[in-house]
Amino acid sequence: MGIKNDLEIRLQKLQQQGNFKNYLEQYPTDASTAAYFLIEIYNDGNIGGRSVIDAGTGNGILACGSYLLGAESVTAFDIDPDAIETAKRNCGGVNFMVADVSEISGKYDTWIMNPPFGSVVKHSDRAFIDKAFETSMWIYSIGNAKARDFLRREFSARGDVFREEKVYITVPRIYRHHSYDRARIEAVIFGVRNHSF
Repeated sequence: MGIKNDLEIRLQKLQQQGNFKNYLEQYPTDASTAAYFLIEIYNDGNIGGRSVIDAGTGNGILACGSYLLGAESVTAFDIDPDAIETAKRNCGGVNFMVADVSEISGKYDTWIMNPPFGSVVKHSDRAFIDKAFETSMWIYSIGNAKARDFLRREFSARGDVFREEKVYITVPRIYRHHSYDRARIEAVIFGVRNHSF
């Protein structure tokens, strides 16, 4: 079994948080997308032996995956205490903390994020992008495909974009306004090397 399949199976076993909050644009990252995303970062040499921070961790799927892939240290934060409680139950070895993105400081090798897409609060992902460039050399993000041009401009202005590819996130029915049991949302993955580091 390949490393991606093995990681996906392990991530599928993680507990989801029970109370998603629409105003925070909380959506779970499915195990298949998370495993693919993390393996791409791992193959770039930016997880194994690196200090990794997972921004807006939710149930900790990207943080736990980074830990399993041999990160030297993993820090993960979310503004939602319920999400952090779930994340802590999902894996040890990660420094999980309740924090707003504005409160994050320090220096990290690799910043990983699947931030709010800005569907509820316009440009709510901007604070995550700004903090990524303030703290980290390598930045990886899953973003809304509809905002692809905006994201490309934001990343290109401050870094070298070396990865840009379309992916699909599978989202279960978690909010009242959802009309399908499962939906495939078009997204885009970016990998960026920060000019400031």
